[in-house]
Amino acid sequence: MATVSVSYLWIALEVEAEKRAKGKKGKKKKKGGEAGAAGPSQEAEVGAEAPSEAAEAAKKAEEERMIRLLEKCHEERIRFGITAASQAAASAEVAQAVRLDAEADEAEEEAEADKAEEVAAVAALAAAEVARAEARAAHAEARAAHGEAKAAFEKIKASLEEAAAALSATGSALEGSETALEGSETALEEAAAAAEARGAAAAASMARAVAARVAADAAQERS
Repeated sequence: MATVSVSYLWIALEVEAEKRAKGKKGKKKKKGGEAGAAGPSQEAEVGAEAPSEAAEAAKKAEEERMIRLLEKCHEERIRFGITAASQAAASAEVAQAVRLDAEADEAEEEAEADKAEEVAAVAALAAAEVARAEARAAHAEARAAHGEAKAAFEKIKASLEEAAAALSATGSALEGSETALEGSETALEEAAAAAEARGAAAAASMARAVAARVAADAAQERS
């Protein structure tokens, strides 16, 4: 176990040293690119030299500490007899551990994504159920309104039929009254003609009676 732990520590230190080396190269390139610049910014750089010197000192101290750790690890490798093969095996184990850790992270991310999709699906299902319930309620209201409208139409239709029947009856009554009126007018005319004829006959009879009376009176006078 001690051998493996020292190997892990050695690998970690090598990785850290490699990162620091890359960082130093990048900074050197940046400084080289800025060397040709001149102007007012140089005064600001002069003012920032004091903090940068402190940072540089801290950086050198850290590098010295890393060197001491590397030397310590080298001594430990010699003391525990760590070989290139054992270091390669440890490196493989570290790589496998890193890979497994990455796979675990990926699996966790997939699980979280699946969980989010599940939550979204449940929310969508709930929304669909609410929409279906609202649609059913609206359909029931529409059906009830249709039934009421149909009943009102039937009532109006029945009223129209009754009104049509009443209109037809009044029309027949009107025709009958017109016929009766015409008949009464004819009877009145006939009665008036008969009365006139009877008056004329009575006048003629009266004239004949008067003439007879006159003749009778004249005959009595002669006798």
